[in-house]
Amino acid sequence: MAMVTKPVALWGFMGSGKTSVGKALAQKLGYEFVDTDEVIAQKFGKPIPQIFAEDGEAAFRRAESELLTELLQRQRVVIATGGGMPTVPENLAALRTKALNFYLRVPTEILYERLAAVKDRPLLEGFADRYWRIATLLAQRERFYTQAQFIVNCGRQTPEQIAEKIFAWVRALDNDDDAVTVDLNERSYQVLVGNDLLSRVERIVEARDLQPPFAVVCDESVKNFGETVRERLSKLGKSEQTCVPSGEASKSIEQAISLWHWLADIAMPRNGTLFAVGGGVIGDLIGFVAATYMRGVAYVQVSTTLLAMVDSAIGGKTAVDLPHAKNLVGAFHQPSLVISDLSCLRTVPDRAFIAGLAEVVKYGVIADPALFRYLRDNADLILRRHPVALRTIITRSASIKASVVALDEREQTGLRMILNYGHTFGHALEAATNFQLLHGEAVAIGMTAEAYLAWRLGWCDRDVLDEQTEVLRALELPTKLKEVAEPVPEPDIASLTEIMLRDKKRKGNIVRFALPKRLGETAITDFPVPDDLIADAWVFVLR
Repeated sequence: MAMVTKPVALWGFMGSGKTSVGKALAQKLGYEFVDTDEVIAQKFGKPIPQIFAEDGEAAFRRAESELLTELLQRQRVVIATGGGMPTVPENLAALRTKALNFYLRVPTEILYERLAAVKDRPLLEGFADRYWRIATLLAQRERFYTQAQFIVNCGRQTPEQIAEKIFAWVRALDNDDDAVTVDLNERSYQVLVGNDLLSRVERIVEARDLQPPFAVVCDESVKNFGETVRERLSKLGKSEQTCVPSGEASKSIEQAISLWHWLADIAMPRNGTLFAVGGGVIGDLIGFVAATYMRGVAYVQVSTTLLAMVDSAIGGKTAVDLPHAKNLVGAFHQPSLVISDLSCLRTVPDRAFIAGLAEVVKYGVIADPALFRYLRDNADLILRRHPVALRTIITRSASIKASVVALDEREQTGLRMILNYGHTFGHALEAATNFQLLHGEAVAIGMTAEAYLAWRLGWCDRDVLDEQTEVLRALELPTKLKEVAEPVPEPDIASLTEIMLRDKKRKGNIVRFALPKRLGETAITDFPVPDDLIADAWVFVLR
């Protein structure tokens, strides 16, 4: 497949090296190079400080937007954007839609070294403490800059070194690929969403400097995908493959031990790379194995299910189950890359595909009313697996998950717990039914119970529960146990409540819930929810 030809835009603070990097990158790509500040200065016939002084910043920003509109019509062009260009909402939207964007992240102290004596930066003039001004302005702009598809941590690398890194990334992409950055500084990585990614996985891996030997572990139900990955990776170096049985039962310490032995048998070194090919079970299991083998090795999530693409492959939570409850033994270990090949979804059984939609609905409820409305209005397209609809919901879900993880990687602030909406009830239901339910089915029922609980507590209007129920049913997801595709015996409420008390998210003896206050806003209970209300919620979804 052809390398991406859409515009490549470099974002970053003044002094981040956009011009010098951009010139080097354009030469490598054989693209035209445009520095927007330079073009605008030529248009006005005067330097940028004079434009600010005589015409005002508003006039400068209008000229930026007009120039950007014109540049985004071109294909093979590298654009060095002005430092403030992505902070304008229309510019940000246009860039994210029509360009491949790289944020050149440079620490404040290095920016200060470069800008301390510079006289042509109007936004820095008149400030006695220039370091404070740079730090303050950068902090204001960071939330815009980090919306670029790729974040390049530059440090003291040369422009040529940075350009080489970006060139490798661009070379590995196609025009229809999307990339979401999970921004964790030195542990940052991309979630790559596109078609036929497995057919060029060696290019993608090589571009990210992931090292052989490679060890590929796949769910036996997608052995063919695992073999494709192993075969393509063998072009880069030694590559081995093994499979594990499908199903939640494989997420066990016994299976982890077996894989540790396998890695030792094939002499897997610490600098090698593991590949998890499959859905959530494989991702959790291999992530845990990667976190513990030789005290931590690199791994890549190759997601073949909708659930993995939108949720479980992102965020670095790895775990195995114990008989007591799900995910009781685990570690935080971020992947080096997540590959979500939309082509894999063609073979996912209907029940599993639909179950994966529960996590998408979750994101709409907790963080994005626009996504929620999209699900409501396009349910038929989504169920028919329309490629545009799938790309839309997967990329947006990945973006939401990435933003939450970036702010609370290890659940220290409490923000990440909003991702557990529907899971406190859902995990208990899974365990009590011996995992006869698919995870997404349990989460859908769990969201219904927890929305009911939120309404009964007075946290939200009944409309939230009703609208959520409407969307879940439109997507053919169950809202009550009796609606599950394959009948499951009704568990005892007392047993369900006992399992909830073992939930790792509890605080002391208090079971905490992530509950909606309205669409797009979620809060965490930090008080004992009355037992009778929890029981009522169980009755609501069980009968």
